[in-house]
Amino acid sequence: MPRLTRESEILVGNKELKIEEVLKTIIYLPGSKVNSFFMDIGLTIPRELRMFVLRETLREKVIETRKTRLTLADELNYRLSWFTEFTETQLENLLVFFDDPQLDKTFLEDFWTDLLSYMVEKKVTSNDIKKLVDDSITHVKAVGLELPNMKNFNREIKDLFFDSFGRIDGVPPGKFRPVLYKSSTLGEIRDLGAKYDVNVPRRLKKSELADIIITELEDRGEHTPELETQIRGMSVLIMQRFAIDHDIKASTELKKEEIIEYILANAKETKETYFVPESQAVYEKEIEEVQKHVEEEPVAKPIIEEKKEEPEVVEEAKIDEPIEEVKTKVEEKGVKVETKEETPPKEPIQYVQQNLDISELVQEIKLLREVVEHALQQETKIEQKESQAVTKLTESTPSGEPVILNSAEFYGEPKSLKKIIKNDEADEREKFIEDKKAASSIGVDKDTNVMNKDDQLPGELRFFGKMFKGLGKFLLKLFKVLLKVFLIAASIGIILFVIYGAITYFVDIPFLAGFNNTLNGIQIAGKGILQHLHELLASIFG
Repeated sequence: MPRLTRESEILVGNKELKIEEVLKTIIYLPGSKVNSFFMDIGLTIPRELRMFVLRETLREKVIETRKTRLTLADELNYRLSWFTEFTETQLENLLVFFDDPQLDKTFLEDFWTDLLSYMVEKKVTSNDIKKLVDDSITHVKAVGLELPNMKNFNREIKDLFFDSFGRIDGVPPGKFRPVLYKSSTLGEIRDLGAKYDVNVPRRLKKSELADIIITELEDRGEHTPELETQIRGMSVLIMQRFAIDHDIKASTELKKEEIIEYILANAKETKETYFVPESQAVYEKEIEEVQKHVEEEPVAKPIIEEKKEEPEVVEEAKIDEPIEEVKTKVEEKGVKVETKEETPPKEPIQYVQQNLDISELVQEIKLLREVVEHALQQETKIEQKESQAVTKLTESTPSGEPVILNSAEFYGEPKSLKKIIKNDEADEREKFIEDKKAASSIGVDKDTNVMNKDDQLPGELRFFGKMFKGLGKFLLKLFKVLLKVFLIAASIGIILFVIYGAITYFVDIPFLAGFNNTLNGIQIAGKGILQHLHELLASIFG
């Protein structure tokens, strides 16, 4: 079955949709729902399919990271030198380590593209595919375009993948041992064991520690039945001291290689074919030895969709340390990415077929960059024109005053705009009134058509008239303010008086008797005001 691309069309229900359209929502589906769907239809997936997508997604990021750390002999750089041989768990953890949302999105898009291709190959019905797409649309509407957490996503879908016979985490035991020993931490290896339902113990049991010591004594020819009985009767602490005194490497703390062996011996994927390694040498292999001597079973590789007049893409599968530079060389048959070493390689360079045609993608990126640059240039020109216009207007107006460009544009504070509008309205009203007065006969003698005497007063008298008129307005405003203050104070006083009356009615407070008499001195209808309040409360509360 040809491998599909994002431009390929698949049947979703009764509609033909491009995979690119399906990816718009399906990549946001959480791992738990993905797991449930495939469990319901009873479809499992080869682990190699997912490892291939992980490795291709991470390849450029790994090369870039190693280039920046060429001069650093650090642990990360050494671990990444094993990248091409990583197990699935190591690739998953590397994706989480980079913590790059764009990298996560790229992985999910490529992963779902290959997964949909596999589903079509296995003849998953169009209705089942439609159900998966509908679930993703419902999820996006409820949650939004939020990518799943990659660490949780990887663990939630782990049961969907299967290994070829005798392999674990995507690699055979002969590679599993040196790769984990050289490029993984104890925590990562224990985590890998938990992924395959193998709970590695933190410490060895007393009997297991005794077995290690006795086996070493047998190899040396120093074993006797009496000594074995004596050793097995020792406490753990004394047994460890015995091992130190006899130069035997034995401890209750599991070493890295012991954890690896425990996983291989107990995981259902490798339990049937497990064998104890002959020596420590299987862990000490370097990457060149692993690539040369470990014979792997054929890996099912996705088939590239046949296209005419398109370049074939090949990429070097081997990354050796140190990497001097990365060069891209365009040839007639495609694009070849080479990693140059400081010393010539002793063995011929190996190439694998690349499954992604990036030529069109590169062209699209170039076009997109040109569009973005053109848009930025246009935006810069518009900003410069607006800045020049504002500068000219600022120079022609008093400093600090807001400027109204037209009915829709304003430079300045919103409060200033309101003030300007209010003043304009007042000026218009004043002008309107003056125009009406001029057009009317009010204040003009009908016979002579001359203004009344009051309007013919000297300017000084008209000034005093306006002043007194303004003073009257001010006093009126002042009276209103004082009246408002008085009403508020009176309301507060009445409330406090009612509260005080209620307290003195329900509670007898001797030292307030004098104040009570003072209040009762203010009499209404022959009774004090406090007494009136007490009688009112008595009628209410009985």
